[in-house]
Amino acid sequence: MTTPSGDGPLSGLRIIEQVGAGSTDMGRVAVAFAGLLAQRFGATVLRLANGAPDPTEHWPPLLADGSSALHRFLTAGKGFGTVQPGDYLVTDDPATAAAWRDDRKVLILPTLDDSRPQSDLTVMAASGLLDIVGEVGRAPLALPGYQMGYVAGMVAFNALLASHLSSILGGTPLAGEVAVLEAARWLNWKNLLSEVSGQRAAGVGRAEEWQITRCRDGYIAPVFRDRDMPNLARLMRVPALLEERFATAAGRRRNLADMYRLIEAALAERTAADILVEAAELKLPFAQVQSPAQVAADPQMRHRRFIIEGPQGPMPRLPLLWNGQSVESRQSGRDA
Repeated sequence: MTTPSGDGPLSGLRIIEQVGAGSTDMGRVAVAFAGLLAQRFGATVLRLANGAPDPTEHWPPLLADGSSALHRFLTAGKGFGTVQPGDYLVTDDPATAAAWRDDRKVLILPTLDDSRPQSDLTVMAASGLLDIVGEVGRAPLALPGYQMGYVAGMVAFNALLASHLSSILGGTPLAGEVAVLEAARWLNWKNLLSEVSGQRAAGVGRAEEWQITRCRDGYIAPVFRDRDMPNLARLMRVPALLEERFATAAGRRRNLADMYRLIEAALAERTAADILVEAAELKLPFAQVQSPAQVAADPQMRHRRFIIEGPQGPMPRLPLLWNGQSVESRQSGRDA
């Protein structure tokens, strides 16, 4: 079966998704997400039926009927078909890319200069992302989900658009190559910059004065500067925070354990809502660590329509706008 072209800006464009026999989870997500973004903008996206089982059909999270919500999300609106002249290819398999008939192709690789096997975890480690969330003495722990795959999928979609634009303007498409590790390094450029400049304190073991602390019904992130210390002491009802050792960022970093013992004790019996209201009155830019349900109900997120009603329930909207409109807004307009 095939999926009819939509009426979006990529209407008429046909894209073939093909993963390799040795594809990683990261590669599968990257290829599928690039295709999904194109499909939502009107392209016809087809997967080649090769008879092999698709492991994503069993990936969590699982819906009530036992099917994979992730698989449904990544394959929504796509069909199966065969290659036709003028099709574009998105793949993570070098052999498939090499055999493609022209330069209408985007190849997603773990790295540009190393053939060693990679995963979300190893790419996060090599890019420095794990330095931000890691702790000395604890085993490496990846950020949840398939974040590196999604990042690479967005970059591959941009490469696909660039190739298509080149074809429209000059008649010559451009073959694209995307390295997941390079995309991750761009995400983490500040931490990488600290590393190459010799500031080894960046990352694991860094003395950071803005930390997450418990309150009665969740977690709060106190954010403050030198000039905010009087208001911070007032919010906490802790005059000891006005001591000279807490007056500057350097002093606070030297006394982090003492400072956060005071803050944690002060916030332990207060609710996040109460803390945030008073922090706003005192012009302290505190933030709350929110659950998915809280994010969906947050007034700012609701105004931005960050959470939308997807085919399988509430989900974040796709991170793309076209002429100021989200994909979901365009779809709603067509359905109205």
